[in-house]
Amino acid sequence: MHLRNWPGAIAGKIKGSFKIKLIVLLSCMVTLAFALAGWMVYRSNIQLMEDEISKQFSIANEQSLARLEMSFQEINRVSQSIILNPSIELFLKEIVPQSDSYTQFKNRKYVEEQLNMLLVDAPSIRSVFLYNENGEMTVLSKNGASGEPGTEDLNRMMEKLKPHRGNLVWGRAEAASTIDPDGRRTVLVAARRMLNEKLIPYGTMVMVMEESLVSKVLRDLTENGSGKVLLLEPMGSMLYTNMDPSEMEQLLQLTEANYPRYVKMNGISYLFVRHELIPAGFTLYGGASLQEIQRKNKDIIQVLAFAGIGVILLCALLITISTRTLLTPLAHLMQGLRMLRSGDFTVRVRVDSGDELGYIGDSFNSMAEQVSELINKVYLAQISQRESELKAIQAQLNPHYLHNLFNELYWKLYTNDQEETALLINAISEMLKYSLKSVQTDTTLGEELHQIRNYLKIQTELFIGEIETIIQAEESLLNLRMMRSLLLPVVENVFVHAFRDMEKDRVLRIKAFLLNEALHIEVADNGCGMDQETLRSLTAAETNLPDGNKTGIGYKSVLRRIQLVYGPTYGVEITSSPGKGTVVHMTLPIKYEALDSHEEGIG
Repeated sequence: MHLRNWPGAIAGKIKGSFKIKLIVLLSCMVTLAFALAGWMVYRSNIQLMEDEISKQFSIANEQSLARLEMSFQEINRVSQSIILNPSIELFLKEIVPQSDSYTQFKNRKYVEEQLNMLLVDAPSIRSVFLYNENGEMTVLSKNGASGEPGTEDLNRMMEKLKPHRGNLVWGRAEAASTIDPDGRRTVLVAARRMLNEKLIPYGTMVMVMEESLVSKVLRDLTENGSGKVLLLEPMGSMLYTNMDPSEMEQLLQLTEANYPRYVKMNGISYLFVRHELIPAGFTLYGGASLQEIQRKNKDIIQVLAFAGIGVILLCALLITISTRTLLTPLAHLMQGLRMLRSGDFTVRVRVDSGDELGYIGDSFNSMAEQVSELINKVYLAQISQRESELKAIQAQLNPHYLHNLFNELYWKLYTNDQEETALLINAISEMLKYSLKSVQTDTTLGEELHQIRNYLKIQTELFIGEIETIIQAEESLLNLRMMRSLLLPVVENVFVHAFRDMEKDRVLRIKAFLLNEALHIEVADNGCGMDQETLRSLTAAETNLPDGNKTGIGYKSVLRRIQLVYGPTYGVEITSSPGKGTVVHMTLPIKYEALDSHEEGIG
């Protein structure tokens, strides 16, 4: 076998073997069940891990914010000790020196000592700037390499202070480095208005701190450089972050979203939590990377895949071994079917079990025996049926040739100027042709009325007496479909029974109209009518007419055909009374479809 043809060969082998199909089907079911269970375990594991990580990271984020609160409260406390010092207040209010130079030097020295003590109490504060009410820097105390923030940053801080009275306002700034005169470094700035005990402002205090004040506290959230943090000060500005601008902008667009939530940044998924420090107003966003979790999940998927392959192979082996014994009766049954198909109806299969396959074997033996007995009966029945069909065809050929004979007679009379007789023969020929068509073949209302006119022509030409005929049907109704020969039996009964004792003043009215989404046809005469007993027998299930009265044959056939084909919604109603005539009212469905091609006629 060529290598290119092996897929087709395997497919053909599977298609022709029930055993292989069963093994493949059961293996697929085991595979599907294992895959579904593995997927559910996998998803459950991921959900549990993510829930646990979300819970733990949320606690860590909240704890970090609590530690930040302690740091901020410490800054607020030490700054408050400076603001409420009366000596510092007097020093900042001395716009025009009132004392000698020694006193001024002594006062400044005292203020600087107080600020130095603040720097000792709060090592995170690197510089302190005191401004009087004129905005002039009066005292500077610094510890380390932090210089004065830039003018723009100071102006921005002063703008933030305007709506606040005595509260700390936080921000970021670029400060000059005392180590590198041309260098700038990012620092945290806290400023507040200096109010005395009577809440009267007398200056502004600006404190410069290293970013480590915040970064040390948030170190646990950014361990290994995989975490993301964003700290917003109460007015919504960024105070600290380790995110690049694009990531920060992406996160800030989700500030109103529900947390915890998952955010994908630079191809890595992060779990973000959000906590707000009340009443201080600081907001901390912390994001934990899920990259390591995703890597572990991939390892889990690989383990599940290898385990699944092993389970499938083991199941296929076990199914192959177990089905060998179970399918032996089925193999015997297949052999018996092949022999039966080849024509050997004497074949019998061996039955060794009492289970479902044993029942099938017994049924096969019984079936083979019954088939052998029925062959002769069926063969004889086919012979009898062929003879019946031949007789039916011969019976149909006779009226067919009679129709052709009438047609030739019509043309002979017509060419001999016997037009009236020719038209009579033509009417008989058309009615014969109409009757040769199967009663199951639909016709149209127009064709049915045309045959009624042919019948009336024959009646008026062959029998004595005049008859007034009124046919009312709009042209739009003539193409509606209906069953063949519904009106002819009714009209025939009118002449045979209703007009049997009348030779003049005979009136026949046929009216077709639409009403309540149905086609209604009325056939009314002014004949002898019927009594109530005869009228009841016409609509009864069985024909129980008095002896010699066969009026109901035509009505019965029409009523029964309408009920069988159209259902109980449609039918025939008859109203009559002796000496006052009869009205036959038919209700039929409205059918607009075109006639089938086989209804064109008989050749």
